[in-house]
Amino acid sequence: MAFRTQQTSVCPLLLISFFLHFITDNRAAAISIREKCECAEETGSVQWRKITDYTIIQKDPLCNKVQIILQLSGKRACLNPEFKQGKKLQRCWRRIKFNTQKKKVCLKLKKKNGSKKPKRH
Repeated sequence: MAFRTQQTSVCPLLLISFFLHFITDNRAAAISIREKCECAEETGSVQWRKITDYTIIQKDPLCNKVQIILQLSGKRACLNPEFKQGKKLQRCWRRIKFNTQKKKVCLKLKKKNGSKKPKRH
């Protein structure tokens, strides 16, 4: 009789420990997968004319840095958000108020003031 009482109390404990082990292993795996950023390697600049589209992902709990993902002809690249070109793209993105319909505006090359032709009188 004592063996039966001991057996009934051990069985639920084994089940509980099994489920706790299963739950904690899955949670740990989910955390390690979710904490990765999409951009592992970043470039300092890309020729503007080669960029066909871009996506800017702000800092969030999954990745603690701004990510700028560029779509080039046939491939993708990540742009460093701290470099000059990355900052320009972010400023333009804020200026158009994150409107995806207008984001091509940020890819157009702008003429520098010194490159204008002088007016003839």
